[in-house]
Amino acid sequence: MAKDIVLTGKFEGDLQTLGCLTVASGGIVTGSIEAGSLILEPGNQVEAKIKVGAQPKRKVSEEIKRAPGDNKWSGRLKKLKEMALGRK
Repeated sequence: MAKDIVLTGKFEGDLQTLGCLTVASGGIVTGSIEAGSLILEPGNQVEAKIKVGAQPKRKVSEEIKRAPGDNKWSGRLKKLKEMALGRK
């Protein structure tokens, strides 16, 4: 996901950034915007659902699984559990 974006052309769809979105003069946005901050320069056109300051939703890229037939925690998950319980 991009940090800071400067839009000078046309964009249609869902636009997400953790950083700052600048819609420059002549920029056209249609759709939805989720950004850490937003700058609208004079001379742009924005028709969008806008959420500023919110963190965009993140997808979980990995699943933690137990080994088949094994009731013990996996090494990575065991370390995470110990950290959460304050043991390490």
